[in-house]
Amino acid sequence: MTKHFKTENVIVRKFNMKDVEQVHLNLPIIESNSLEETKIIVKSAINEYYTDEPTWAIEDKQKKNLVGVIRVTNYCPKNKMCNITWMMSNKYWDNNFMKDALTQIFNFLFSKKEIELIECSFYEQNKNASVILDGIGMTKEAVLRDRRINEVTHEKENFVIYSINKQEFFQFKRENLNNHKFYNYLKRKI
Repeated sequence: MTKHFKTENVIVRKFNMKDVEQVHLNLPIIESNSLEETKIIVKSAINEYYTDEPTWAIEDKQKKNLVGVIRVTNYCPKNKMCNITWMMSNKYWDNNFMKDALTQIFNFLFSKKEIELIECSFYEQNKNASVILDGIGMTKEAVLRDRRINEVTHEKENFVIYSINKQEFFQFKRENLNNHKFYNYLKRKI
């Protein structure tokens, strides 16, 4: 079963060792690691690809640049649920790349892996995450207050949890994803 996806804007695919330099330079959380540490991270992502908790590279289809990563975590076939973590290069937040990639991954998980619920959580400092998750039909379920001290601002930060179930996703997709007003809304919000 293929796990590669293409949209108008992105290719969602398996990592390869040629990605090491772009991962090292472009991805915000990984950029503080050494090149050797980045190689280990990419090797791990390659190995995870064929598991129930795969990691995907997100590539700008036109420029062939690596722009982000999506990973399935806490996959539980018994409960038919999983978590999604993701990161995006700061240069690409104003594009629809992550929305396109997440939509493809959600479609895959709900259709092929028989997942019934996907959860995504993040610290509130990441303002763009809410816009993207709202923009693909996820629901904010909880805000856990004051869960960590931000390393930059030294302020307390909330932890936010979003989720979407299979029925909600396909309903939202039918109603919104082909609507150009939706793309314009998302661009204005980011």
